[in-house]
Amino acid sequence: MPATPRPDLIRALRSVALGACVTLLGSACVPQSRTPDALPAPTVARWPVRTASHVDLWLHGFGLLTTDTTPVPLFRRGYRDSMIVLRNRANVLTALDANGDSLRSRLARSPALQNAQFAVFSFPTWESLSGAIDAFFAAEGDPRRATSQERAAEINFLASQFPTPADRTWLRRFWDGLLDERRAFYDAWWTATQRDRSLVQDAILASWETTYRAKFQRFLNATNQRSGELLLSLPLGPEGRVAGGRDGQTVVAVPLPGRQQDAREALAVFAHEVTGSTVASAVDDHTTPAQKRDGSAARLVGLAQARAGALLLEAIAPELVVPYARYYLAQGGHRVPTSGTDAAWLDALARAYPVPTAITDAIRRQIEIALAGI
Repeated sequence: MPATPRPDLIRALRSVALGACVTLLGSACVPQSRTPDALPAPTVARWPVRTASHVDLWLHGFGLLTTDTTPVPLFRRGYRDSMIVLRNRANVLTALDANGDSLRSRLARSPALQNAQFAVFSFPTWESLSGAIDAFFAAEGDPRRATSQERAAEINFLASQFPTPADRTWLRRFWDGLLDERRAFYDAWWTATQRDRSLVQDAILASWETTYRAKFQRFLNATNQRSGELLLSLPLGPEGRVAGGRDGQTVVAVPLPGRQQDAREALAVFAHEVTGSTVASAVDDHTTPAQKRDGSAARLVGLAQARAGALLLEAIAPELVVPYARYYLAQGGHRVPTSGTDAAWLDALARAYPVPTAITDAIRRQIEIALAGI
């Protein structure tokens, strides 16, 4: 279902009383009545916070098809197994299961298809996504057969994501699976889960609007991320997603945790994601052509970004350094200390995600330059 505004919570954010409930992220706030499918887009906010069921459904499909073995998991740790358990309990079997083997096989043979995860961020609602995909199939991927200029642009965009007949066949099977999954299980589960996590959403939104958006803004401005959307997503974990939205804004998708006390995880992943261009530049400058050819430079990007989020928080919000380190250690399957100084937590993070000192020094310098406004 589409994302819709929530003016009730916008009004609540403007009240002085709300300040008392966001002193510590995750502290209890008085819940506001809301539809479960969206957080508000505050009229003055350059980074509104929201949710979107069609984005989660699309990512859910990839999560069920992906064997997640990367050092920084692409989805919430254990996501696929946990969802299979829930679906089995509900006695759910959909076209996504029936075509699972062929869909996974094609993903393995054509890794570029994994990039199609980002395509969904160009469509703000379920209706816009489903309309574009239906038009894409009807036109057989040819924008010249579109019924309008807008449809032609959408078909052209999808054709760039699924350029070959085999890719389009994969998309058709994937889309049929998502439609069946949505009908049989996901739509009802998503709506109920959003309702269950309403207080977590409130905690994230309140802390973002009253405290952390301002703390991040200088860095965002300096890295050409002045405005965008913060999207809370159920399938995602430590490897969030950054994409360009339909209107050219930056969309940063982060996990929506299950408990109020874990609400800071959303901000941790936001810090991780917005350092992406900084990390890419540092790795590019400090790796050889041979490392770029053999893939080791690409692997370093993932490790370095896990470190970069902590470096950014160390500079702008040191109270989030330990929650960040705890989350990335746990999600990566590493030993999580029970206590220690900030420096000890950062040392544990460095051991878990080893990166050459020259790269981390370059990232730190770029963060300092961005925050100095140079």
